Amino acid sequence: MMYPVLDLINITTVSAAVAFIGAAGIIMLPKPIDKVIMFALLQGGFIGMVVAAKYLDVAMVAAIFDPVSTVIFLIAIIKLNEIREKKQKSQEEGVIA
Repeated sequence: MMYPVLDLINITTVSAAVAFIGAAGIIMLPKPIDKVIMFALLQGGFIGMVVAAKYLDVAMVAAIFDPVSTVIFLIAIIKLNEIREKKQKSQEEGVIA
């Protein structure tokens, strides 16, 4: 074949690369919202790898439950931010009084 590099571009390697980028982003990024975005990349890579392995029933279930887990993460982040704001506000009031 003329271009052996093109042999590496298939659904398995692209999905693994997307999942790896998502996992690295989750580890390295400090902001929770950025972590949710990287988690979505990780989910996309996971679904691609499952499809490449021809486990279509598992991929279908993962595709259904992944957005649900993302919404749960977003709700948790909102609640944590509210708790942090209340705690910071109460500490500031305690210092002033």
